[in-house]
Amino acid sequence: MDEIVLTSATRNALQSLQRTNNLQSDTSRRLSTGLKVERATDDPVAYFQSKALTDRVSDLRDVKDNIGQALSSVETALVGTEAIDDITQQLRGLLTAARSGSDEQRAAAAEQFDQLRQQISALAGDTSYQGTSLISDDARDLTVRLNETGSSAATVDGQRSGAGSLGIGSAADYNGFASTGDIDAAIADLESASASLRTQAAGLGSDVALLNTRETFTENINNTLQTGADKLRNADLNEDAARQLALNVRSQLGTEALQIAQQGQLGILQLF
Repeated sequence: MDEIVLTSATRNALQSLQRTNNLQSDTSRRLSTGLKVERATDDPVAYFQSKALTDRVSDLRDVKDNIGQALSSVETALVGTEAIDDITQQLRGLLTAARSGSDEQRAAAAEQFDQLRQQISALAGDTSYQGTSLISDDARDLTVRLNETGSSAATVDGQRSGAGSLGIGSAADYNGFASTGDIDAAIADLESASASLRTQAAGLGSDVALLNTRETFTENINNTLQTGADKLRNADLNEDAARQLALNVRSQLGTEALQIAQQGQLGILQLF
């Protein structure tokens, strides 16, 4: 069968209409997905730059989660440290009252002292977060990764805070508080333990502040990276909506141009 030959005017009108339809299809896709770069073929450079940014965002989310968990561990240790200091204050109050007491009262104070002293070690052991304890008798340092490559990290020092580790002996170590000198020796050790606990609490507070800062910093970096990735891939919906309206008008004009070209051919045919 002989090939149908289109006139130059008809071919031009048809090609223009096809280009318009393709542009309409692309614009409709951007409006429906909100993306101007959905696949690598849309814009290879923008696509892979955006992917690199979003991959880093994903990695930093893991870092932020890790910092958040470490922060909870340190905050837990801080709460435990302050509670142990409260117990040491109770012990000091108990011994201060026993100073002017009778032998019987001192014996009773010795029994109460040992009971409270046991609570120090018990509390230190109970102060843990998801299996991590920074103040128990087997406390270890906690290393926190601060970036996605692991090149930046912070170490939170573990502080053994059981009664023995704090230098608080049992009542028997102080001769059952038989004399005022024995009581004074115990009070001195309690004061030393309390000073250590307060120094420890200050250090943990500093660690909390650091981790809070790094957590906020990581969140802000993530937001910045995600915004950059969005700029590379997201469509300008206002611009695309206006373009779609213009393309609709162009499509109508193209259809009319094609009809006019065909009518010209029909007019020539009618001459014969």
